[in-house]
Amino acid sequence: MSKKQRAGKSTRVTMKDVAKRAGVSLMTVSRVLNKDRVAADTYDKVMEAVQALNYRLDASARSLSGSQSYLIGFLYDNSLGSYISQYLIGVLQRCNELGYHLVIEPCSYGEMDVDSIVEELTKRYKLDGMIIPPPLCEYVPLLDALDKVGVRYVRVGPGLELDRSSYVSIDDYRATFEMTEHLIAQGHKAIGFIKGDVHQGIAVSRFKGFQDAMSKHGLPVDEALVAEGSFSFSSGMEACKQILDSGKPVTAIFASNDDMASAVIAAAHRRGMWVPEDLAVAGFDDTNIATSIFPQLTTVRQPIKELSTQSVNLLIEVVKADSLLGIKLQKHEILAHSLIQRGSTVLE
Repeated sequence: MSKKQRAGKSTRVTMKDVAKRAGVSLMTVSRVLNKDRVAADTYDKVMEAVQALNYRLDASARSLSGSQSYLIGFLYDNSLGSYISQYLIGVLQRCNELGYHLVIEPCSYGEMDVDSIVEELTKRYKLDGMIIPPPLCEYVPLLDALDKVGVRYVRVGPGLELDRSSYVSIDDYRATFEMTEHLIAQGHKAIGFIKGDVHQGIAVSRFKGFQDAMSKHGLPVDEALVAEGSFSFSSGMEACKQILDSGKPVTAIFASNDDMASAVIAAAHRRGMWVPEDLAVAGFDDTNIATSIFPQLTTVRQPIKELSTQSVNLLIEVVKADSLLGIKLQKHEILAHSLIQRGSTVLE
């Protein structure tokens, strides 16, 4: 080889160069760069070498440690509509920030063959773990299938099987209790309620919060003013029709999510009713639809951005606790909700 050819040869710094300068193994360098736990002095030596050599991590080298694939699975059921869409965006953003790739797979709540879905997914991808949002987070056959193959997972917003895994959530009971008290404070006594899917724990918690708030203030819960929905717009329309057709006086309706609450506003408008003058309406979630309708919707704000971010953070924590320390981490994080008052309950 001529001097000219040698001069033209690539001089790109490699992980091997970093390891040699730091006096450690390639495996150790990979662990430091992947933010795995190492001794403080080892970390300092590796990072000094990285900075001195101006080393940039090659994505293909990230898996040299063998402990992580940097793939996270996301199983979803789109029945919750805008909530899942917003949540998925947040998860994608956080995975991108941390250098993880997201594998997205649909799975219907009530799917009979979840074992095959989970088995196929885990065979196709070497997943570090999975994030399971509502309503799948409470679907016991799915949880059984995940446990059977040994995949690590974090759930978002479960109301059932709470000791089964790590999860992030809000206090659905307290949030519904507080929103009901807001309606009572506005002078409402005849308050209707639209439940979510009764098979889901969060729907049960939200209805219980409503019942207990009414009871605290000495107000009856009229069964004629309670209807079942399924968290969809169409079910909200049907439930609102059932309540309004009951012939019982009602001055406010609290729906268990924003899609159903938006349907209540639409149904009221169809009947020539003014919101909130004739009928106050409250929802739950504070998804995009809450500010896309008129009047804008009073609702419970779930911190969807924080929930999505923290679910990724928690899953990575679970994965590292398992792979590095052999610990099956059980961590339950409850994030703060807030009440957002808008024109559907308060005249603006």
